[in-house]
Amino acid sequence: MEQSFKVMKTNSTDIAYNLSLEEYLFEHEKTGTYLLLWKNQQSIIVGKYQNVYEEVNIPAIEQAQIPVVRRNTGGGTVFHDLGNLNYSYITDYDPGSFAGYDRFIGPLIKTLNRLGVPAEKKKHSDIVVCGKKISGSAQTVKKGRILHHGTLLFDADLLGLRKFLQPTDGHIESKAVKSVRSSVTNIKDYFTDKGMTLQRLEDELAEGLAEGARMEELALEKAAEEAVKKAAEEKYSSWDWNFGKSPDFTFCKESRESKYPVRVQLLIRKGYIAECQIRLKGSEEEKAELIEERLQNLPYRYEVLKQVLKLLAGSESEKLLYYLF
Repeated sequence: MEQSFKVMKTNSTDIAYNLSLEEYLFEHEKTGTYLLLWKNQQSIIVGKYQNVYEEVNIPAIEQAQIPVVRRNTGGGTVFHDLGNLNYSYITDYDPGSFAGYDRFIGPLIKTLNRLGVPAEKKKHSDIVVCGKKISGSAQTVKKGRILHHGTLLFDADLLGLRKFLQPTDGHIESKAVKSVRSSVTNIKDYFTDKGMTLQRLEDELAEGLAEGARMEELALEKAAEEAVKKAAEEKYSSWDWNFGKSPDFTFCKESRESKYPVRVQLLIRKGYIAECQIRLKGSEEEKAELIEERLQNLPYRYEVLKQVLKLLAGSESEKLLYYLF
């Protein structure tokens, strides 16, 4: 009997909802094959085992109010916006295929090639065009099912990507998985049909991934929809999951400028400042001790520390804040 190939294009552009929906389908749909196609407003998605603070520009993302969300698979950090297409492929797990990603990215490459894009595989899970990355993917296995998901840069804001994924120049020591930085590009201008839209590309990729199977449109029942919304709020929008799951780490940053000598050393546990040491010029030692005391146990968030330093450091608050991130 032919397995069903069910396709869903979400109307939501909320990263927390979309990751929650993906998790729900993976956890609850035990038979058949599912393809989820989704797009997000500007957001940062980190791998399950990563340290957010090593991957992103914390001041920039907080000031721009860009959400950071942790996914359930490994791999590196990615930037999403409405010019980036995401896909999630869920099916039965074949132990012989897990080591290679070709089963999933092969049809994507074939479809892109047919449309004029000179895409090819690089490493074990990336797709590149002219040597520049256009797609990365990750996968996980659970109870006889496999989830493979990836991104596709169609017409994304590459300047924003570079800005928000610019890590600190401070020194961090942790056991977190680090992202491998790659040169990236969009594929919009590579299509034979210069009028290609992201909506049309969704249809083309769905057909390519279905590989001739009969496609059915997937719709959630009310109970499932409520469960997805609940997990989006309680898990994927929570500080504890997105930042608190970062492995413990130490952070150190210092200036050797004679006008403003400063050295900051932090121990961060579960997204909170567990230990804080600040060294300022001689006449500022008392102030430094007070700041250390006030920062202890606060969430390691730019806007939170900014408000505290305004009260404690006055005109020097902006300078000192720079050395805390």
